[in-house]
Amino acid sequence: MTTQKDKAKQKKKRAQKHKHEHETEHMQEEAARHKRSSREEWVAIIVILAFVPFLVTGIIWWPGSTTPKSKGGTGLASGTYSATYIGSQPETETEVATAALDVNGDSIFVTANDLTGSASRNSNTFFKGQKGQPVQITVQNGFITNFTSTPPPK
Repeated sequence: MTTQKDKAKQKKKRAQKHKHEHETEHMQEEAARHKRSSREEWVAIIVILAFVPFLVTGIIWWPGSTTPKSKGGTGLASGTYSATYIGSQPETETEVATAALDVNGDSIFVTANDLTGSASRNSNTFFKGQKGQPVQITVQNGFITNFTSTPPPK
């Protein structure tokens, strides 16, 4: 009977040993997982901190506008210009009124916001110009204040 007791004791010891080994393995895996995630966090923080100066510099030095409109709405200096319609579109329910003009070889894009004074009051007429139709525009501070259109060529 002592041999059976001894065998049962040994079996119990082996079971406890296996249980302890399994727990130790699990703890080692958890420690390795924690160490790995901690290392990944630090790498992510370092990468973010390395790129932040580049991002901030890019935002600061990014050009504010791609078209030079330093003189106001159209970008033209004050004066009277002879222009030709490249195209135009009157205002609709879904579209804003626009016109493209050829002024001394430069293409100028005009919206209702670029018109003031009598040009603004007659904007419907301005935005109904035909392609190739000549128009004389008066510009003050970059905004079209007046225009005189002639009938389209036939």
